[in-house]
Amino acid sequence: MLSTQDDERAARAAMAEGWWPAARIAPLGEGHIHATWLVDPVDTTRGRAVLQRISTAVFADPAGLMDKIERVVAHVEARAPGWVPALRPTRSGASWHRTTDRSCWRLWRYVPGARTLQALTTPAQAESAGRAFGSLQRWLRDFAGEVPDAIPGFLQLEHYLARLDGVRDRAARDRDSAEIATLLDAVDQRGGIARTFVARDRLIHGDCKVNNLLFHPDRDEVVCILDLDTVMRGHWAWDAGDLIRSAAADPSGLSVERFAAVVRGLGAEGGIDAAPEDWVLAPRYVTLMLAVRFLTDHLEGDRYFRVQHAGQNLERARAQFRLLDAFERHERLMLAALR
Repeated sequence: MLSTQDDERAARAAMAEGWWPAARIAPLGEGHIHATWLVDPVDTTRGRAVLQRISTAVFADPAGLMDKIERVVAHVEARAPGWVPALRPTRSGASWHRTTDRSCWRLWRYVPGARTLQALTTPAQAESAGRAFGSLQRWLRDFAGEVPDAIPGFLQLEHYLARLDGVRDRAARDRDSAEIATLLDAVDQRGGIARTFVARDRLIHGDCKVNNLLFHPDRDEVVCILDLDTVMRGHWAWDAGDLIRSAAADPSGLSVERFAAVVRGLGAEGGIDAAPEDWVLAPRYVTLMLAVRFLTDHLEGDRYFRVQHAGQNLERARAQFRLLDAFERHERLMLAALR
């Protein structure tokens, strides 16, 4: 893993090589996959921008990834101007740049004045988040051309359960083997959820966390949708479950009010006509999937998610299991809120 100083030097070099020299560059956001910086150019007429180093460990085909993103950005921009950020072309007019050290980079337009929320606090915010992601699904209904999966098996619980099975033998050698054995038992008790939500009949965002939205600076309204890497063909519940998990839960517990608000917004804008039981099960599907992914990555040696210290992916898995337990305990309240 590169040091912070090494990362910054690499980012400065990428800017100078692919776009223009940076006067100031600073880490931005809390993403687990790509490294991201806010860039102030030497030539201030160019405006601020957001630089990302594409994780080729996760996205093995950066050219294919960026071709899809270019097409998605153009499609959405034609239907809802400003709702997704624009890519800043390189000196050669390309949408991304591969540096001499073979690392891959892209530059986005910076959206001034908007704010990113790591957690939501009001039903109004949750409903606006649901409407934003639901609108994206609606805008993509007439998207032309194929959209290949950027990550094999992404969001498919059966795929991740099979991968976890392949590394179970490593659990006994882990320093936290007793805890991991308990978590593996918890996975086995819930594995039947993998047989639900398997149809892939619409294009979805694929990463519906609230910090992939930009909110108006003064109102609880979404103004921009970020991170289009995982736009793919999938099930409505994959987006719904991820957004409910992200919008309705916080360290203080689970908000049934924000859950119901997400359902109102996403269901209306996305045209989703589903039973209350499916809305309640969707976040459990996604939360179990994330727990399995974090646990697997821990056993594989932290190859997928970026970590700041050893054991962080196990901590993340532990947090998802606590959240899964909360969704299970609140099932009746969640159903009542929808009925």
